[in-house]
Amino acid sequence: MFAKAIAGRAGAAKAAAIKKDSSVVRRLWQLYAKTVQPIEEQSCFSHFHYAPLSAEEIEARPQVLFLGQYSTGKTSMIRWLTGVDSPHFDIRPQPSTDKFVAIVHGEQETVINGNAATCLPQLPYQGLTRFGGAFLSNFQALAEPAEVLNQFSIVDTPGVLSGSKQTMGRDYEFVSVCQWMAERSDLILLMFDAHKLDPSDELKGVIESLRPHRDKVRCILNKADQIDAENLVRVYGALLWNVGQILRTPEVVRVYISSFWNEAYHYDYHSRLFDEDKQNLMSELQALPNTAVVRKINQMILRARVVRTHFCIASHLRSKANVSFFGKGGSSQLKDLAEKLPEHFEEVRKLRGLSLGDMPDIDKFRERLEALEDVSMLPQWDRALVDNLDATVNSEMPKLMATVGGVSISDLSTKEEPSPVGLWDRIRGIRHANST
Repeated sequence: MFAKAIAGRAGAAKAAAIKKDSSVVRRLWQLYAKTVQPIEEQSCFSHFHYAPLSAEEIEARPQVLFLGQYSTGKTSMIRWLTGVDSPHFDIRPQPSTDKFVAIVHGEQETVINGNAATCLPQLPYQGLTRFGGAFLSNFQALAEPAEVLNQFSIVDTPGVLSGSKQTMGRDYEFVSVCQWMAERSDLILLMFDAHKLDPSDELKGVIESLRPHRDKVRCILNKADQIDAENLVRVYGALLWNVGQILRTPEVVRVYISSFWNEAYHYDYHSRLFDEDKQNLMSELQALPNTAVVRKINQMILRARVVRTHFCIASHLRSKANVSFFGKGGSSQLKDLAEKLPEHFEEVRKLRGLSLGDMPDIDKFRERLEALEDVSMLPQWDRALVDNLDATVNSEMPKLMATVGGVSISDLSTKEEPSPVGLWDRIRGIRHANST
């Protein structure tokens, strides 16, 4: 009886937490649609940076993205994580995954092809239509009744090949799709085979595209049990060096070392380390739903900062161009703006008080600027839009964080105004102390 009561209270508490999180996420979408997205549309933000978000993407379960060269064990690891032994998980020594596969929770095993998957409101993949039918024929969703998929979804990617093979037969932009997936993922697992660490040119391009999301990147050194103890240390050091060179980060990327399947270890010198890293990875994955809302708010604040900076830059460039009465600006003006981009960046940074760390990569921005159809597509400066965006970041976002942050208020805090009765009591106390 007592146990049932405890279980009932726990279930009620969980239901209340889910309801609260749902309301926070709904409010997050409203703020994005009302304040952030209009600025994105006016300033060609998707042309320079990221595609717009949808309500389904904001409300989706946490997502884990697997990336790596062929034969690193991505599919085997997914089968180990989910406990699903499906014929759709094709495991062979040669490249076996030639599609992007979103593995999601469902009541029964179902394969949903790309075009249909982008139409389902339960799935957050409507935005993939921007990559066209050629990509959608290489994308599918696989629904499985695995309990772990109730906590997070998984995206498996084609194994990256080397040399001319890496682009052979692909009629879509592989790196762009990976970047789209990375933006919408909560954790990115970059997998390496302990026997072959040298990344191909295409994989280097993929890793470089992950720089804005490097806080979400974890490295998996797989098949580590097949390397003896002495060489494993060298392999681990080489992996850290290679990834650090590409991501260009002073912080060491977290590396999980093990063999992520249920087979016995070949070399068991470090079996304790292997088991601990398996458990630590599982703990990080299981924690994703508990911190999903906080991560969504954090990502939205980061996006709003990027949008604000972009709008300031784009409107400043528009002011430097001579747009005709009919709203047209020639390609020569775009070229002139691109050539003088460093000085324009410095001008707008000082004029609008932009942080140096928020400024975009100048070479990539120049490339996208030169590819713009017309100068008139850039926005005119609008203080009201920026003020609304600032109010969202500085006022509305903290309100959302206050409901889910779990941080207590300091005893010395003066943020809450005292009630009139409380204030009068304090005044009387002071007077009484002075009179005695």
